[in-house]
Amino acid sequence: MANKEMTVKLVGYQIVGLTALALWGGGEGTIPMAPVKLVQTTYPTQEQIRESINDNGFGVECMEGAVIRIDALYEHGAKDYGEAQFINLAGYSDKHVLQLLSTGHCEAPVSVNELDEDLLVANDLI
Repeated sequence: MANKEMTVKLVGYQIVGLTALALWGGGEGTIPMAPVKLVQTTYPTQEQIRESINDNGFGVECMEGAVIRIDALYEHGAKDYGEAQFINLAGYSDKHVLQLLSTGHCEAPVSVNELDEDLLVANDLI
């Protein structure tokens, strides 16, 4: 059987991740973000990325930061997984937010362990 090639067209991007949260009444936690699809062929801007970070509708005092991944979406369901990125939203130290995120969440599409090793070492996470 001969090899076949198929070309697929880029149709957008999807932002997925794990958000660090400050809960009403005290306490902190993490929650998987609701995936955000952007129907555009240009890579998301920093503003679009920050606006996509969410608490999956849970309702919290504030979102402190997130580990996200931006996947490229193609026709017919093809997907190219991006690299994990860390975003500190609330101005806390990176170490604080990363330590909170490092507790993880079993249903999260992104793990803090996917981040750059230098960032994890600098914040005493490995």
